[in-house]
Amino acid sequence: MLKVYNTLGKEKQEFVPLQPKKIGMYVCGPTVYGPSHIGHARTYIAFDIIRRYLEFSGFEVKYVVNLTDIHDDMIKRAKEQGITIFELADKNIALFFKDLDALGIKKADVYPRVTEHIKEIVEFVSDLEKKGLAYETDDGVYFDISKFKDYGKLSGIKIKEQKTGTRVETDKYEKDKAQDFALWKKPKAEDEPSWDSHWGKGRPGWHIECSVMNSKHLGEQLDIHGGAVDLIFPHHENEIAQSEARSVKKPFVKYWLHSGFLNVEGQKMSKSLGNFIEIPDLLKKHDARAFRFFVAGLHYKSRIDFSEKTMEKVDRTLEKWDLFIERLLDFKGGTENPDVKKLVDSTREEVVTAMNDDFMLPNAWAALQKMQTAVNKQIDSGEFGEGNAKQVLDLLKELDQFLKVFKFEKETQEISKELQDLIKQREKFRAEKNWSESDRIRDELAKQGILIDDTPSGTKWKKA
Repeated sequence: MLKVYNTLGKEKQEFVPLQPKKIGMYVCGPTVYGPSHIGHARTYIAFDIIRRYLEFSGFEVKYVVNLTDIHDDMIKRAKEQGITIFELADKNIALFFKDLDALGIKKADVYPRVTEHIKEIVEFVSDLEKKGLAYETDDGVYFDISKFKDYGKLSGIKIKEQKTGTRVETDKYEKDKAQDFALWKKPKAEDEPSWDSHWGKGRPGWHIECSVMNSKHLGEQLDIHGGAVDLIFPHHENEIAQSEARSVKKPFVKYWLHSGFLNVEGQKMSKSLGNFIEIPDLLKKHDARAFRFFVAGLHYKSRIDFSEKTMEKVDRTLEKWDLFIERLLDFKGGTENPDVKKLVDSTREEVVTAMNDDFMLPNAWAALQKMQTAVNKQIDSGEFGEGNAKQVLDLLKELDQFLKVFKFEKETQEISKELQDLIKQREKFRAEKNWSESDRIRDELAKQGILIDDTPSGTKWKKA
């Protein structure tokens, strides 16, 4: 039985979708004013694993990730670069998709763009206005939060001493203060991007876009709505207010899932601190698979800390898994051990149990690491057969349907004749049990970027 932590209710709840075996899942996507950063990467990898695990568990998932291509920040950035917001959006969306591919993230079923949904947004806001829940001013149309009695039920924010006309014109405001929020913004300058409406020219506010796009592509009720924890208020709180105020179907979202923050070297990532890392810069220094492995080892709700020291540890751990899988792929002969099937079955059960407990990846990895240690001991002791290797590999391939971190194809690598001779010389010293010379050559090879793994079936090497 799958349980998920629902931010609405602040507890783990049994997961029962609105329709048997079918899930509508929406995750807030990026505002495409620039390349995405590693905080985005953490969120999208986390929800990719959740989406893949749901599919692994037999659910049919329709997955939607929006692209915010009109926003205060986009208008500002486009002006700075001397291009239109559409050119800015197209450039950064292409880069975003390239980054997702590199990080092993499965494509969403739909990537709706705000500017493609202006007609639906105007209709949505008009419905709220007709119900007396929105009002027009000289600078836009605003949602009256005092008319929605459940305002604050997701975030816990209370409406305190709300003054008539208190509202926010921009897309950003204080995180601890409830205010009427913009649904439609009238332009402040003639060159500001705008579209026609019966309120005059204007553009959508930030929060309205998600309510419109998820209702269009998934219906008036969703099973799962995800996003980073900093979106709980005001963004997701406002989504609930405007969506539930308009629709007779409630709740708007059955399960709210939020991923935790990513810090860099113990501090909040920001350009002013000089620790802001965009995904393209990350991928210049680190293998994309290593960053996914880093995120895949942590619970999606946890606050995680990125550092070069941490990534070095991740690289070493991933390298051990790569060598372990290569060892299994190369294994020949041996004596079949009936206990391996029991180990494989119990490991699968432990992993599934962990994932069914709100996608508890650390516990899943603990089970996998325990299996790796046990298998290596069995191989070293000669209590392992070729069929056993296939059993373990089949399990890893099965679980990699949602982890997407393992590599099952060996790379064809070439090295110089000099390095090949060194490896052969080391094998000769090992046969003679000259361990000091064997270790000396291993260290020399490591300095030249060649990693050695001694297995019962012979010495294996790979480039670092």
